Amino acid sequence: MKKFKGLFKLATAYKWNIYGNIFFNLLNAILSLFTFLSVVPFLRILFSAGNQPTTTNATSGGEYWYHVIALKLDTYVVENGAPAALMWMCLWIVILALVKNIVNYFALYSLATIRTGVARDLRKTLYKKVVDLPIGFYTNERKGDVISRMTNDLMEIEFSVIGAVEVIFKSPIMLLISLGMLFAISWKLTLFALIFLPISGFLISRIAKSLKNAAKRGKAQLGELISVIEETLGGLKVIKAFNAEKQFNDRFDEVNGRYFRLMRKLYKREYLSSPMSEFISLSVIAILLYVGGRLVLSGTDGLSGDLFIGYLVVFSQIIQPARAISDAVFRINKGAASMERVNDILLAPIDIMDQENPERLENFEHEIIFENVHFAYGEDAVIKGINLTLKKGMTVALVGPSGGGKSTLANLLGRFYDVSEGAIKIDGVDIRNCKINDVRKLMGVVTQDSILFNDTVTGNIALGADVISQEKVAHAARIANAEEFVKDLPGTYDFVVGDGGGKLSGGQKQRISIARAVYKNPPILILDEATSALDTQSEKLVQQAITNLMENRTALVIAHRLSTIQKADLIVVVKDGQIAEQGTHAELIEKNGVYKTLVEMQQFD
Repeated sequence: MKKFKGLFKLATAYKWNIYGNIFFNLLNAILSLFTFLSVVPFLRILFSAGNQPTTTNATSGGEYWYHVIALKLDTYVVENGAPAALMWMCLWIVILALVKNIVNYFALYSLATIRTGVARDLRKTLYKKVVDLPIGFYTNERKGDVISRMTNDLMEIEFSVIGAVEVIFKSPIMLLISLGMLFAISWKLTLFALIFLPISGFLISRIAKSLKNAAKRGKAQLGELISVIEETLGGLKVIKAFNAEKQFNDRFDEVNGRYFRLMRKLYKREYLSSPMSEFISLSVIAILLYVGGRLVLSGTDGLSGDLFIGYLVVFSQIIQPARAISDAVFRINKGAASMERVNDILLAPIDIMDQENPERLENFEHEIIFENVHFAYGEDAVIKGINLTLKKGMTVALVGPSGGGKSTLANLLGRFYDVSEGAIKIDGVDIRNCKINDVRKLMGVVTQDSILFNDTVTGNIALGADVISQEKVAHAARIANAEEFVKDLPGTYDFVVGDGGGKLSGGQKQRISIARAVYKNPPILILDEATSALDTQSEKLVQQAITNLMENRTALVIAHRLSTIQKADLIVVVKDGQIAEQGTHAELIEKNGVYKTLVEMQQFD
C-alpha cells in the first residue's frame, strides 16, 4: 500500500468528513439491520396469529431476547388482533426506511467532499510537480504520455481508488454488525458459513493480481496512443504536404490495435469478478439453506422457522458488502497501475533546486564567467571545458554548426540545467549557490519558437508579473515594434491570441515575445536564434525590436544568420562543445578560420 501513501496523506486534510462518514455509516448499518430483521415479527404475525404467548428458559443471549420480543408481540396480537399488529409493523418499516435513507444521504454527502477534494488536491500536486521538474526530465518523457498520466490516470485513480473509499468506510461496518447479529441468532450456522470465506477470497485475489498487471500495460499503451495523436496534430501540415496520411493512419492503427487487445484482456478479467462472486454467494446460501433447514427440523439449536428466515435475510445482506469489498479490491488493483504511473512523476527527483541557505543575487554589476564548464546529457558530452567571460554591457554572440552546444550554454546560464563540471558565476557567485528565482529574475529570454499562451496580449506581455501595469505593457509593445499591429486587433491589448498564439503571424508572435522581455526589464538577455524563422520583412521589424531591447543590457545571442551579429562586441565560434575561435567580426574574418567559412557559406562579403 506504499504506492497510496500520498493519497492517504491528502485524505488527512478531510478527517472531520471521514469521522462523519464513519458515524453515519455505523448508524446506517444498525438501522439497516433492524429493517431486515423486521421480516421476523412480520412472519410471526402472519403464521402464528392467535397462538398463546410462549416463554423460554434462556436467561441471556440472542435466544433470550428473541423470546422476550416474541412474547410481547404475541401478547399484542392476542389483545388487539393481527390486523392492528400488521398495521403498526408496516408503519414501523416505513419510519425505519425513511430514517435509514436520510442517514445514508448524510453518509454519502460527507464522502463527496473527501472524494472530490482528494482528487483535486492530487491533481494540484501533480501539476505543481510537472511545472517544478527540470527541463531535462522531458527529454526522456513523451509529452503525450505525461498528459495521459495527468488526465486518464488521474481519472482512473479518482474512480477506482478514491471511489473505493465509499466501500472501505461502509461495507466493513455493515459486514461486522451483520455478522454480530448472525452469531447472536445461531453461532453454529455462522461458523459453518465462514469456512467458505477464505476460499472465495483466494479465488478473487488471483484475478485481482492479474488485473493490476494488465491495467498497467494498458495505461502505458494509452500514453503511447495519446503521444501519436499529439504528434499528429502538431505536424498535420507536414503530414499533408508529404502525402504521409496513410503512413500515420497505419501507425495509429497499429498502436490503437495493441491498446484494444490489452483493454479487451483487462475487461475480460474484470468482468469475471462479478459472476464469480455471485456464484460463490449463491452456492453458500444454498448450503446454508440445507444445513439451517436441518437445524430447524431437528429443533436442536433453538432455531425456529421464522428466525431462520430472518437469519437468511440478514445473511443475504452481508453478501452485498462482501461483494462490494471484493469489487473494491479489483478497482484498487486496477487503480494501482495508474497510481504507479502518477508516482513516476510525483517521486521523480528534482535535481535543480535551491540549497538550504542560498546566497542572494539582487543585481548584476560586473561580469558573467563560464569557468571550465562541462556538461553531458547522460553519457553524451555536449560541452567540453568552455571558458568565457561576458562583461556587463557586452553583446556576445555564439555561432557555429548545429549541435555544437550553443543552446546548451544558454540553458546552463538560465540554470535550466546544472553544469557537470566547472561553474558559471555572476559577479563571482556560483549560480548553483543562488536562489533559482534570483538568477532567472536577472534574465530575459527570447527563443526561436515564439511561445505564447492562450491569453490576452497584455497577459502574454506581462507574464509572471504579480501586478500588471497597462502603461508598462504599452511601453514594452512600443519598443518591440508590436504596437503598430496590436492597436488594429479587436480589443487591442485585450485580444486573446489563441492556442500558441495561433491568431498571430510569426513576426507578430516574436515581437510579443520581445515585448515580454522588455516588460521584465532584465539586465541580462538570452536571444536564441530569435529571427531565424522569419521572413525578410518580419526579420527587419524584429531585428529593430531586438536592437531596442539590447540597449544598455548584457546579451548572449545565439545566431544562425550571421548578418545579425556582425556588430557584436565578441563573437564566439562553438564547435563540438568547445570554443573553436573568438573575436570581433573583423578579427575572425582575418583569422580565415571556421567563422569565415560560415560567413562565406551564407554569401556575406
